[in-house]
Amino acid sequence: MLNTKLILIEGLPGAGKSTSTVHLGIVLQQHNIVCQCFQEEDDPHPISCLDFEIKGLPEKMVPLWTNFVQHAVREQIVTIIESRLWHNTALFMYMSEVDVEDILKFHQQVWRVLTPLSPILLYIDQDNTNMALHQMYATRGEKWMEDALKETTHYKWFTSRGITNYSGWVQFFEEWHCVAERLYNDWPYGKKKIMNPHENWEKAYDQMGAFLQIDGSQVSACSSS
Repeated sequence: MLNTKLILIEGLPGAGKSTSTVHLGIVLQQHNIVCQCFQEEDDPHPISCLDFEIKGLPEKMVPLWTNFVQHAVREQIVTIIESRLWHNTALFMYMSEVDVEDILKFHQQVWRVLTPLSPILLYIDQDNTNMALHQMYATRGEKWMEDALKETTHYKWFTSRGITNYSGWVQFFEEWHCVAERLYNDWPYGKKKIMNPHENWEKAYDQMGAFLQIDGSQVSACSSS
């Protein structure tokens, strides 16, 4: 197993972040590695930021991560966290039309704070944005999609373009995907990109396991996404 106390999972909605998080937690436990997993909607959560306003977000997030690191560095446990590095932070900054360079500066503030944990990043990617979002629709249903559109389309990126529908959502995430690539390239520690895992979860698990230097194929694919 790689020497790390923090595994961060990122990717587009529907790319397979939740499935990957659950799978890795099971595999680490099977290898007698003490771990804890936190998915996007979990409550309580060590990085509880879903109700933070975008204005002043970096000033709130950096101390939150700092506090987490201060506790985690003393514990003999691996923490797996989904969506907190970018998806619930930088993505909404981009929706609010925060300059990409400022988003990168925020990202760098965070990864510097995480250094003592030897953090690693798994980026669950999808080369077809529309397909990834349709995967979310298939998994979570029409009501979830309606709520997601209602929650996001009031942000400045959408209102300044007069966008309120699903096709506009796809357009946004195609742009965001380019920003996420920059964030991935900016990440200075261990990282692995897993492409299109829905096409072959067994292959994806093998890639994760090889990267983490564990046997990632001991359990079958999970059903969530």
